[in-house]
This record gives sequence, structure tokens and C-alpha cells, in this order.
Amino acid sequence: KRMENYAMTTYININGDVRDASSLTVPSDRTFRGAWTFNGNVVEIDMTKARDIHKDNLRAERKPKLEELDVSYMKALEAGSGAAAIATQKQTLRDITADARIANAADADALKALDLDTLLGD
Repeated sequence: KRMENYAMTTYININGDVRDASSLTVPSDRTFRGAWTFNGNVVEIDMTKARDIHKDNLRAERKPKLEELDVSYMKALEAGSGAAAIATQKQTLRDITADARIANAADADALKALDLDTLLGD
């Protein structure tokens, strides 16, 4: 049996608005796919949504670090020293999503560059 040659069509669905991707200019990086929006025939990144996505990614990235610090904090409490310094580290991690550099990122590339290590200055 001979297979017919069918062209594959790719569609982009943004909030129920479905369009043929071949007629669109689309970002090459899908990091902020959830922040895509149509502007005529161009798919743009809504920076407000991208910032929210980035903050969620940072929260996921910091979670194991906070869990590790929780263990260290409990050990410090038992030992009777060092708990305050660990509490400060934990608060720094919690505050990371409020860093002004996130709000001031001019575009998706600048936002993406602000990973946890960069924001912490590591």
C-alpha cells in the first residue's frame, strides 16, 4: 500500500484563538510560551505574563534549596547556634521573586537571564 504525501500543518492556539503557524512570525524560544499573544501576524510575549511564569520557575528552582536550609536550620536549633544566619538565607530565597531586576527586565531574553544564581549573586 502506497503512503500519500501529506503536508503537515502546525497551528498555534492562544486562549482558543487558533491560527496557522506558517502565516505567523513566532518566537524561536518557547520558554515563555504561556505568555504568547497575537499581534496581527506576529506572536509577541506579554511581559507581565512572562514575569509571572519566570517567578513560578524561580519558586520551583529555589524549593530544594529551601528544603535543604530547613534541615540545616533544625540542626542549628538543636546545636544552639547558627539558626539566625540560616534564617537570613531562607528569607533571601523567599524574597527573590520580588527582585526589581525581574520587574525591570526589558524583554524575554533579559528576563530569562535572571536565573536563581544570577539573582543571588552566586
